[in-house]
Amino acid sequence: MSAPAAAEDGKRAPPPDAATGGMWAPAGFSWSLFEFARNPYYFLVVIYVFPPYFASAVVGDAVRGQALIAGSIELAGYICAITAPLLGAMMDRSGKRKPVLAVFIGLLALCSATLWFAEPGGAGLPIALIVPLLSLGYVAYTYSEVMHNAMLPLAGRPSSLSAISGFGLSLGQAGAVVGLLAIVVLSVAPGLVGLPEGRMDLIARGIGPVTAVWLVVLMVPFFLYMPDGAPAGGSWRRAGRDILLGGASGNVFSRAGVFIRYIRDLFKQHPQAMRFLIVRMIYADGVTTLLSLGGVYTAGVLAWGQTELALYGIWGSFFGIIGGFFGGSFMDKVFGPRRAIIVELVLLSLGVLTAISVSQESILFGLIRADYAVNGLPFFSQLYEVAYLGAIAFVAVFATAIISSSRYMLVRVAPAGRVSEFFGLYMMAATATVWLGPLLVRLATTASGDQRIGFAPVPALLITGAVLMLLLVRSPPGERNAR
Repeated sequence: MSAPAAAEDGKRAPPPDAATGGMWAPAGFSWSLFEFARNPYYFLVVIYVFPPYFASAVVGDAVRGQALIAGSIELAGYICAITAPLLGAMMDRSGKRKPVLAVFIGLLALCSATLWFAEPGGAGLPIALIVPLLSLGYVAYTYSEVMHNAMLPLAGRPSSLSAISGFGLSLGQAGAVVGLLAIVVLSVAPGLVGLPEGRMDLIARGIGPVTAVWLVVLMVPFFLYMPDGAPAGGSWRRAGRDILLGGASGNVFSRAGVFIRYIRDLFKQHPQAMRFLIVRMIYADGVTTLLSLGGVYTAGVLAWGQTELALYGIWGSFFGIIGGFFGGSFMDKVFGPRRAIIVELVLLSLGVLTAISVSQESILFGLIRADYAVNGLPFFSQLYEVAYLGAIAFVAVFATAIISSSRYMLVRVAPAGRVSEFFGLYMMAATATVWLGPLLVRLATTASGDQRIGFAPVPALLITGAVLMLLLVRSPPGERNAR
């Protein structure tokens, strides 16, 4: 297709090294499989399994353990907020990308495998070493995410990128389901794999090396079949010198004076992309808070135990798989990414409000009594539990769809030749105000003394994002033709 024809069709020409296939082509599938390989680390090591074990068995104090885990993530967040945009900017003028990405994957696998030595009571690795390992792993995970996201335009033909993005999120959720299901089975019947009774620490510690092996083995197709996409004549050393030092004759301090001008110029030259990043920063805080505090909220309001929470995680991940396909293969194509994000934010807000309306006595804020059994299952037999799981299924679908649509939206609005740099800014925007949602929830919970009222800032952030998206961000080229 000629350049004028491509412009008339509203589609940006792919990068020179981009693949031309669809979701099931080797490049597209291996890009998506990357998330299936990496995401179990986040769900098992960062959220569901290792942190509770670390707090209760290694530290021996749940309060102090939670503070240490939060501190490790906070430290990693500061590092990533400062450095992720620099990594993205360097990618646009770098040398080969996959060798550098392999270093980050190897570092993530090493940090994960080392957790096997985090023995109960601090008998193995000292706590003072485990916490930095968790921070280092989180940083490596984020760096790998920046590079992986920035390589999305290389994964297939432009018309398939939204489907490839959604498929990747679905596979990532599928990886979480596999890992959480294995944890539930081993917790109920450890003898299936020869684990001695009462040694739950072996499961919690074992996820470290198992996740590392899973990560390394399933990454192989990505490194075999994905185009590298490095710019011709690029060099990591030269890119680092230019970005970090301002050129051959520059120094670190010379960069401080141009940073404000850099951001100001971005708003002047690419206002739509920058407005989108600002708006996404607001609603992403709501989504991040929903995902990170949802388990704590559920355990407190519904009094679910560890088994119920693990099953709850599997339930949400299953519908997250559907959400990845729904966002990438349906919503983006029917509405276009901007309209899809607005619709998804409104529907997600309604789902969260419905979930907040559920208590152990009623649903819809007391309108319907729900404290009676509706089935004979050993878990989730009460009407309020069934209603809550229904709301969470709705929430999981649209929370995942928003992530997919947002990623595709950035590909559409980022300037050609600077997609990697803007994915770095995308990650910075996601981490720069990541404290806002939890802060608002904490303040609302403290002031009201009620977890349900305390969670109200989450749908407020989502609705605010939808309104700002409608008012401030224009549709990318070609979106009107998407329907």
